[in-house]
Amino acid sequence: MIVNSNPLAHRTTLTVPRANNVFQDVRRISSQWLTKKFGSAPFTSGYHHLDKVSVLINQAAYLPDGAEHAIRLQLREDKPDATWRTAITAITFEDASALVSVGLEVFPNGDAPLSPGRPGLVRDLVRDLEPADGLALLTLDTLSVSAENVDALVDVLCDPTRRMPVIVTARPVRSDPVWSERMKRMMPQCAGAASLYLLEDIDAVDAFRRSIGEHHRVAPGAVRTFLTEVDPAWPQDGPRHRFLTMARMSDPGDGAWFGLTRTIQRISTEAALPDVLRSLSFPDAGQRGREERQAALAVVRRSDELVMMRNDVAELKALLAQADQELKEAGRTAELSARTVVSLEEQLHSAVERADGDMEEALRALDDVERARAEADVLRGRLRDAGRYEDTVVVEQPQGVPGSFEELWERLGRFGGVLVTAEKGKALELDEANRARVWAAKAWNALRAFDSYAQAAKEGFNGGFYQHCTSARQGAVNWPLKQLAMTESDTTMNMWGSERIFRVPEEVDLSARTEMQAHLKLDSKGSTSPRIYFMDDTKGVTGRVIVGYVGPHLTNTKTN
Repeated sequence: MIVNSNPLAHRTTLTVPRANNVFQDVRRISSQWLTKKFGSAPFTSGYHHLDKVSVLINQAAYLPDGAEHAIRLQLREDKPDATWRTAITAITFEDASALVSVGLEVFPNGDAPLSPGRPGLVRDLVRDLEPADGLALLTLDTLSVSAENVDALVDVLCDPTRRMPVIVTARPVRSDPVWSERMKRMMPQCAGAASLYLLEDIDAVDAFRRSIGEHHRVAPGAVRTFLTEVDPAWPQDGPRHRFLTMARMSDPGDGAWFGLTRTIQRISTEAALPDVLRSLSFPDAGQRGREERQAALAVVRRSDELVMMRNDVAELKALLAQADQELKEAGRTAELSARTVVSLEEQLHSAVERADGDMEEALRALDDVERARAEADVLRGRLRDAGRYEDTVVVEQPQGVPGSFEELWERLGRFGGVLVTAEKGKALELDEANRARVWAAKAWNALRAFDSYAQAAKEGFNGGFYQHCTSARQGAVNWPLKQLAMTESDTTMNMWGSERIFRVPEEVDLSARTEMQAHLKLDSKGSTSPRIYFMDDTKGVTGRVIVGYVGPHLTNTKTN
């Protein structure tokens, strides 16, 4: 649902290295797309009504010598559910290269759910324009990589000029129809927003692992999304580049592959628009048409006075009608621009608040790290004083926080005082978001706090989890009180209480389900704002904290 959010639903920006006929190609592809939708595609400058609710605006910018420098085709559809505005922009440069951008904005007229997708002509532009991203070629299908060519692929991944993700997948050891079908459906949806590569056999998989290292490798059947600024020499860089295993890609019940496509298109949409496109301006859409008519009228005036007068009247009527139409269009454009400004102000306010919150979190984490380091130094000093020098060295370094919810789920056995009954799929949905690593790290700390509380309860601590988080006991892992809610409002429970019924062991409740209101907040901004719902059973039959839900924000009175 798009309410009080960025109207920009999709954007793809393509770099075309060899743009000999880019304006002709863009107009041809756009014409095919428009003709399929409306039956016609006028391309003269100005405003064109394609039907009762759809207006096409054609604009062009020219160099001093009269040659076209840039073009823009903007389609606005004022439908009952929303206004949909699609803009196709192309600009050329002296080195014969070009930039082509396709953007879709959606301005909802109500609260009805909307499902905007990528405009279909993006695929055709990728197919015909042969765009590139630094060293990478953008194609509709995966480019096959043999063992001999893996070094070139590593160069693509490490290319500092690359601005789009690179998807690297490896052919499974044994053919799998589910994997093949998903790849067939997934890759074209990523075309134009990522470059696509396929390690063609096990030799290529092994050569790629040797070249890029263990922490950035791609196993047979896996699909990995490499973001920009890949650093194979830094193991901690590996978790930034998410992957789906062969097991998940071939599991008919696992829908994570849908998330990969959404993530790739989200990255494309959120990428900064190049400065040259952001500052690009076009002359008045109707000005060129008026100039052409006035030039034709000037020719007539030199030939016949009566014809001149008739044409003057007709021309004035046409100009008045055109001016009226242009005023209406300008008003509509101003209205949509105002809505965009409001949205941008909301995003700015949210970003500032989030930055402040992240700063507070970072300072708290640094304080915790410093306290832990100081405590470790004291303990090491005591061991040295006791002559136990070997015990002061940690041979095997402990793992850090997980880089994803998938990794977190694999490490749940670490917490003896926590029982997680939450649906795994809901938690893994969070991995699609750009803040997934932050949320996964916070969720890990939440489980540490639950585990610390459960251990304290076993040792005789009489308070609840809230009191645990306010205590200053040595070694206790706390959770910020500002991010803890022990109950929901009456209104929320009366209207959406059913959403807060989660699974528990039958020894806790014979129905194997119970209501949970207490929850931790992993974030407070955005539509996702993940939550962890839990039940305190440390004094019950399990002696543990039961986590019934990890996932996106549930419905409440503040939900759009």
